[in-house]
Amino acid sequence: MARLTLIHEGAVLKEYPLTKERTTIGRKPHNDIQLDDPTVSGQHAAVLLLQNVYIEDLDSTNGVILNGKKITRRQLQHGDIIRIGRHELKFMDEKVQDFESTVILTPDKPAARDEAAADRYQIRILSGPKAGEAIDLVKPYTTLGSPGVQVAVVARRGKDYYLMPMGGAGDSGHPTVNGEPLGAGSRKLEVGDTIEVAGSKLQFVAAE
Repeated sequence: MARLTLIHEGAVLKEYPLTKERTTIGRKPHNDIQLDDPTVSGQHAAVLLLQNVYIEDLDSTNGVILNGKKITRRQLQHGDIIRIGRHELKFMDEKVQDFESTVILTPDKPAARDEAAADRYQIRILSGPKAGEAIDLVKPYTTLGSPGVQVAVVARRGKDYYLMPMGGAGDSGHPTVNGEPLGAGSRKLEVGDTIEVAGSKLQFVAAE
C-alpha cells in the first residue's frame, strides 16, 4: 500500500496510508494531513490516488518541492521526497503501475474497444474544439481536459463510472455535473449527465 511518512528536522512523526482518492495537506485542521507550520498554506497540496499516485500544488504561497525541484503536479515514484514548508513527506510504494490516461479533448488516436466489456459508454463532446466527437470509455481511467488543463478523471469501477476531480483547473474553473460543481469526492455518472470541464461541455452516454 502507498503511504507518506512525515518527517520534521530528521525525526519521523507519523505515517499516513493513502487510502482515499484525494488526500489534502495543509495548515488548517480540515486537511487529512495537517502541518503546524506558518509557512504552509491553509490548503497547500493534494495527493491524488488514481492508478498511480500524484502530488499537486493547490496554488500555495510557498510551493511544493519534489526531490529538490518546485513542481505544480507530478506523478510520485517510490522513495520520492516531498518538501512542504519545514516538513518532508517520503512517498513509499513498491507497486506503482504505469498510469494510462486518454486526454479526451485532444486525442491522438481513437481508443480501441474492449470487446470483453458487456456495457460500453462514451463521453460525447457537445461543445469546444472537438465538438461532435465521442471517446469510448474503455480504459480504467480517462482524463478530461487538455495538456496543462487536466481537471477531472472518469474512473471505471466494475459496470459503473465515476467522475472525480484531479485539480489544475487554472482559469477554466472547476468541473460541473448537470450544472452542479464537482466537490472533492467522486460522483457516480448516469446516462445523460452533462459535464462541463476545461471550457467544453460533454455528455456521458451509452455507446451506439
